[in-house]
Amino acid sequence: MLFERKKYKSFARQQLNGRWTVPVLMTIIAGLILIVFSIPQTVEMLRSFPDIFEYDFSDVNSFSIFIKRVSEESSSSTLLSYIQLAVEAILYVAGLNVYLKMSRSPEPVSLSDFFEGMNNWWRAILAAIYKYIWLLLWFMLFIIPGIIKYFAYSQIFFIIAEYKKVSIPRALNISKIITQGHKMDLFVMYLSFLGWAILASIPAGLGFIWLSPYMHMSFVNAYHAMLKEALETGRIRPEDLQ
Repeated sequence: MLFERKKYKSFARQQLNGRWTVPVLMTIIAGLILIVFSIPQTVEMLRSFPDIFEYDFSDVNSFSIFIKRVSEESSSSTLLSYIQLAVEAILYVAGLNVYLKMSRSPEPVSLSDFFEGMNNWWRAILAAIYKYIWLLLWFMLFIIPGIIKYFAYSQIFFIIAEYKKVSIPRALNISKIITQGHKMDLFVMYLSFLGWAILASIPAGLGFIWLSPYMHMSFVNAYHAMLKEALETGRIRPEDLQ
């Protein structure tokens, strides 16, 4: 199957036409929530860099105290990073609930669809944990395999958002199957938004309020196409999605 990047993006613009309000509001809400959750982490990061002039590094004990302090405060910052990762996963899956609905029907969507998607919070967190553990293992092996697996695992959130009964491990396996032969296509598709991302970042990043829905809708269309191909070729069976 040809990966029709331009078609997915063009279709996304049509799907969003006249229905921008909810995706934009959803993007703003998610952005504000993430900003709130990032504040403690930012504070902890600043605190994790103590004034080095307080320490005499010629003294072994002083140096040891400095290292211990940085280590303790970095651990606290790491915990906040995990919390933020969980919140991002919940919001991402909730947003996909809206975009998937928009991809299936021209009917209007509402913010209630976004909040309804948050009911899938525990699966979103489990999927994020499962995905990033595997990614960490691959990146520890080498950078290139890690990048390849990043795209291989990229569809897990789409799958758990659309198919509520599919287990997390199976969703990851399905993601690997449907991205076979399309990992480079997905990479190129991400790059195709680079110019828009640069423009969107110029007015204090406000352009992402519109760019984010456009990108998400485009990748939802790509996901549908890859899943359809896998079903038609028999690499995925309908019962695998139940």
